[in-house]
Amino acid sequence: MNKNKLISLIGLIVVVFLWGIAPVFSKFLFDNNYYSPALLVTLRGALSIVVMGLFILFTKGFKEVNKAYLICIPAGIILGLAYLFQFIGLETTTPAKNTFLESLSCIAVPVCMFLLIREKPTVASICAAIICLVGSFILCGNGLDFSAMFTSPTAGDILSAIAGILFGIDIAFTKVFAKGKNPYVYVFFQLVILTVMALIYSLSFERPLYFSYTYPAILILLFLGIVCTALCWVLRTISIRNVSAVTCAVLMPMSAVICTFTSIIFKLEEFSWNVVAGGIIITLAIVISGIYDARMELKKEKANEQN
Repeated sequence: MNKNKLISLIGLIVVVFLWGIAPVFSKFLFDNNYYSPALLVTLRGALSIVVMGLFILFTKGFKEVNKAYLICIPAGIILGLAYLFQFIGLETTTPAKNTFLESLSCIAVPVCMFLLIREKPTVASICAAIICLVGSFILCGNGLDFSAMFTSPTAGDILSAIAGILFGIDIAFTKVFAKGKNPYVYVFFQLVILTVMALIYSLSFERPLYFSYTYPAILILLFLGIVCTALCWVLRTISIRNVSAVTCAVLMPMSAVICTFTSIIFKLEEFSWNVVAGGIIITLAIVISGIYDARMELKKEKANEQN
């Protein structure tokens, strides 16, 4: 594995960790009526826009903007919908369930890559996605009794699953269309659209509308907006250039494991051996995908040397 790919992989791991703990903090804000879901998305987006906008302005990144960046409009709409479904769903489901249902991105990514650039999914990527989903289902279970998985899902479960599919579409979209673009500017315009969408939804449909000026609420808001939104999306946009889209999609469900353990620590979830088993299986999926990528990269390097 070359240096750039290793750094990118580490960057994605950091993103996975931060996105793993973010739902726990968000759930805390919702349960205590500090912020409404869509309003929280709006505020997170607004904070990240300010921080990233100042940085791009200082580095003169806006000079690179041209018609090619119009692709940020559909990208921003996809991202905005994903965030809205995720956060609205989190209000009526658990943090762990909300996060691991994002593993449906494992299926969405190879399908979208095929539709966008006719990249056929490999047997390894399909197997990794299936194993990852199995691990996510086990995380939902209760010992050897998995009948709960076949009961009627809550509205939060359904919205979280839709969010997972949309995040998968966004991963593939970024992989295809972010090439050759300033990643900061690309993410900035996405977040602008996301923020506008969330604000319109919040003012139009959220009743009651919660907002808090208390110290813990503001502190958590700053962490979610600056670190978990601005930093994470830029880091992921940069990292995904050197890591396959499917690897990124398979790696992301690890945030569910982190989220579950964090929820247990804060007593939002009960401990279960399913967490251990599911985590091991998801890790196995990541290893399978990683080994396959490494072998493919080695083959390409050998082929280039021979040519």
